[in-house]
Amino acid sequence: MKDSIELAADALLEHGYVVCLTGAGMSVESGIRPFRGPGGIWTERGEPPLDDYRRFVLNPAAYWRELLSPHGVRYELQSSLEAAAPHQGYHAMVELESLGVIKYIITQNIDGLHRKAGSRNVAELHGNYTLCRCVSCGVRSDRVEVDTIVLPPRCTVCGGVIKDDVVVFGEPIPQDVGEICIEQTDRADCMLLVGTSAYVYPAAGFPLRVAERDGTLIEIGPHPTEISDLCDIVVRGTAAEALPALARAVASRLASESTSDRNGKAK
Repeated sequence: MKDSIELAADALLEHGYVVCLTGAGMSVESGIRPFRGPGGIWTERGEPPLDDYRRFVLNPAAYWRELLSPHGVRYELQSSLEAAAPHQGYHAMVELESLGVIKYIITQNIDGLHRKAGSRNVAELHGNYTLCRCVSCGVRSDRVEVDTIVLPPRCTVCGGVIKDDVVVFGEPIPQDVGEICIEQTDRADCMLLVGTSAYVYPAAGFPLRVAERDGTLIEIGPHPTEISDLCDIVVRGTAAEALPALARAVASRLASESTSDRNGKAK
């Protein structure tokens, strides 16, 4: 892994606008199971219904009852999300952001761990489990503040129906988040892919857009994915292993450059 880390560090510093795309593999070492791939929830139990959003639209009250049921899969997932904490890979990404290397993070994860770790520029493509969103006006609020005594809950701003912020099958990506993701992808001359299967669209299309413009793709993950053959640099390691090593390598290079600059001025 060491050689590929060195290559990845060089590549990050050679590019002017690096965007990171993270998937379920990013949070595995925080105790959250992935959906697909080895050990995936859906690999084990089968894919969930593809009409989740349609069922919400037809009967939002029933959707909320299932969401709140302590015996449901959604409730089980929420319990694991609440218990999770950012691992060292998340903190390494915060460092890379503070160094000015990573400009933006696009995540497919709903766990909020990037924000918990301290990352600032984050687009949560599939929502955040701690939030709710009005399907009419798009206003978000903390889930614990939403009154669920009467179902479905209603927006205090426009009176529209409130849904949890998590994007389910058949649901359009919220416009505000989708626009940020496209804007950041189109600015990127390098994309760092961490723990993503590159299987689910629209996220799977983001690295393809970068590659079409001859941008550089760097993949970090323990297993080959749909996008591996297209990547310029592949680091075979987990996020908690590889990202801290990558941050150290980048910081070391920047420190060396700074020392060289000071020595040059002194001369």
